[in-house]
Amino acid sequence: MARDLADFLWLLADGCGPYEAAAPYGADRTSRPDEALTAVTVRCAPDARSTAAAVVERAAEEFPGFDDMITDCR
Repeated sequence: MARDLADFLWLLADGCGPYEAAAPYGADRTSRPDEALTAVTVRCAPDARSTAAAVVERAAEEFPGFDDMITDCR
C-alpha cells in the first residue's frame, strides 16, 4: 500500500484508500485529491508530496512479495 506513514498520508490525500491501493495492478488510481486531507498531509509530510499511483508503485518495488503474502493469509 505505502512504504511509510508519509506515503500513506499522501495516498489518502490523493483520494485513494486502502482498498483501492490494494486492488490488482492496473486498477484505476486516478487522482481525486481531497482538500481537507491534503491540508493535513501538507502539514505532516510536506516533503513527501506524491500521487497515489506513485506511492503504490514505490511500495510494490520496495516490498515485491507483499501482495502474495497477504493473499496467502486468507
